[in-house]
Amino acid sequence: MLEVKGEKKGEILEVTTQGTATQNDLHKFKNSLNTKRLQEEPVNILFIFKNIDGNTPKALLEAMKIVTYLKSIGKSAIVADETFVSLDEKIEKFIPGVEINQYSLEELETAREWLRED
Repeated sequence: MLEVKGEKKGEILEVTTQGTATQNDLHKFKNSLNTKRLQEEPVNILFIFKNIDGNTPKALLEAMKIVTYLKSIGKSAIVADETFVSLDEKIEKFIPGVEINQYSLEELETAREWLRED
């Protein structure tokens, strides 16, 4: 399941994912990111991951279509529980130019504050 908030100009794009990500979930995220980047760039994104089970094969294919939007992202905060594998240096290097910080669920407001900073 995927929920997206903050699609209006000036808001932080917040993407909450629980369980298994599907092709429809990734399509919804891609459309929201595209709408947001047409309003303002760079886009700051808050990802909230809870009880992650992975992705369906079709979701992985849909995720590849999002690569073209990566240059529109300025900062990304990942707030996650213990089911999400923590970031390593390789992931950060895969997305050049994007600042990425990871936080625990208890640090949600800290993550939002970091995304609001210039």
